[in-house]
Amino acid sequence: MAASKYELLIHLAEERQQAAAERMSLAQNRLAESRARLEQLDAFREEYRQRLVGGSGRGISIVQYQDFRRFLSRLDDAMVQQQQDADRCAQRFVMERQAWQMEYKKFKAYEKLLQREREREAQKEAKRQQKQTDEFATRQFWDRTHGGDA
Repeated sequence: MAASKYELLIHLAEERQQAAAERMSLAQNRLAESRARLEQLDAFREEYRQRLVGGSGRGISIVQYQDFRRFLSRLDDAMVQQQQDADRCAQRFVMERQAWQMEYKKFKAYEKLLQREREREAQKEAKRQQKQTDEFATRQFWDRTHGGDA
């Protein structure tokens, strides 16, 4: 039956769509984790900067000030790297979402093909039954009008 080939295609497309959905979900989780790390770094940097501001009001040595500045510079570098990672994760998520959307569209297209095939089969069957009914009615009419001596 023609529908069985569509059912196989639907099954395969559904598996690909589900695998794409899982990859998209993983990419989304990685993106969320990367953004959370960036926020943590930003909060830590702000806290450390506040310590520098608070310490300078009490008076700190040049060496301590330079250490604070060096550490803030390292935090800034780490934040730049983390922002780059978050950007890569965002790009990956967009790519995986597009891949999932494409697989989902294929899945839905195969479902539509199966539905159309079933409708065509149902129409064929209805025509076949109508033809049988017409032939039966014609035979009965023939038999009644010609006395059944065919």
